[in-house]
Amino acid sequence: MVVDAGTAAANNLKELIEFMDAPEVRVATPAQWREVAEEGRVEAVFVGPDLDEDEVRGLLAGIGDLDPSIPIVMLDAEAQ
Repeated sequence: MVVDAGTAAANNLKELIEFMDAPEVRVATPAQWREVAEEGRVEAVFVGPDLDEDEVRGLLAGIGDLDPSIPIVMLDAEAQ
């Protein structure tokens, strides 16, 4: 799952991950990530650089509650 406020960057990353033969990748905003996560199994979460500090804290806490073993990748704006 890719969580980012900017849908263009999130969709680009989604396409790249799917190109590498990964299973289905879902895109979500910080407000809707839990709904998207409940649609299927979450194997990893990519957190976009467009999230503010409060959104990141809430997302990390929520993912930890969902499953503390889910890998989380924090993306850097300069790396895009």
